[in-house]
Amino acid sequence: MLNRRQFLLGVGGAAALASLPLVINRQSQQWLVSAFDQNKQHFAGAFDLAGKLISAVPLPARGHGSAAHPTKAGHAIMFARRPGTFLMEVDFATGQITQRIDSGSDHHFFGHGVFSRDGKQLFSVENNFAAGHGEIVVRDSDNYQVLERYHCGGVGPHECRLMPDGNTLVIANGGIKTHPEWPRKKLNLDTMSPALTYMDLKSGNIIDQYRLAIHQLSIRHLDVSDSGKVFAGLQYQGPKSDDVPLAISHHGQDSLQFLQADDVVWRSLNHYTASVCVDSSAQQVAISCPRGDVITLWDLNNDQYIRSIKMRDVAGLGLANSQVVATNGKGQVLNLNQAKQQFLKFNDIRWDNHLTTIQS
Repeated sequence: MLNRRQFLLGVGGAAALASLPLVINRQSQQWLVSAFDQNKQHFAGAFDLAGKLISAVPLPARGHGSAAHPTKAGHAIMFARRPGTFLMEVDFATGQITQRIDSGSDHHFFGHGVFSRDGKQLFSVENNFAAGHGEIVVRDSDNYQVLERYHCGGVGPHECRLMPDGNTLVIANGGIKTHPEWPRKKLNLDTMSPALTYMDLKSGNIIDQYRLAIHQLSIRHLDVSDSGKVFAGLQYQGPKSDDVPLAISHHGQDSLQFLQADDVVWRSLNHYTASVCVDSSAQQVAISCPRGDVITLWDLNNDQYIRSIKMRDVAGLGLANSQVVATNGKGQVLNLNQAKQQFLKFNDIRWDNHLTTIQS
């Protein structure tokens, strides 16, 4: 357990020194949370848009996504990267790990989850590798013990989001079967069957499920607009020579809709997207593409491609103070709402895949 001063002394104070500040609202009380690596060690940290590292805590292995606690200021859950088994609640105001649990036998985390609106339950996305399917695991947020286990409607579930009604969960079922004995190996590429799935959280029943005709397009990360329109980024597991679209939307239609761009745009993304961030106020969607070194921007209403912003090894996207913020593996932070592209730099830090906004 490290406070901010101990962290800086222990792994390099330069990490908290920003070379270029972002334009911010000085009254802001929002922080951004991300896993990161520094000096071959794994951490979870929170920073603000002035370039201050608020605190950081060491992780036993690489982290992935996180979930903001809706009723505890400064608190968030950090999930282990697949096939990791730890879940931690962190108070980033004090730099303390307040709780840690293990996923238990025959299960591992997929790196994502979300709280119920009242903060009483956590819905974690997990792999029941003994049974060969994914689960949404309902946990009591007081102690994170399991209350219910719901079959997610497929294999390889990844990110999930709460729909605006507060009672429905949308799940990106990636369709890829994995097992911790082969930690990063994909075991069913020929037969994988990804799906966008809606679950009723009161019963655990699957309400609707939508599949793609191109079965090797894995549905991975997603976000939801204020009106309930879902956007998801895809990762293609087929031949490298194929030209395929890499993002979809869904808003009550009978089928999933591909976002609209020409083949040159799709080809530039190298079959891979990472984070998805909906900015409902600006009516735009940002999707990060680390293998293409770009952030793509899309019209929220008509699904049309707008433009790309260059950023090497970009992955994390978050919405803080009505500004879309991106991070990358070079320690950089970019405010997409600035008229001029200016990078904030955290020295010696390698930001991981995702960003979560929390209230301080």
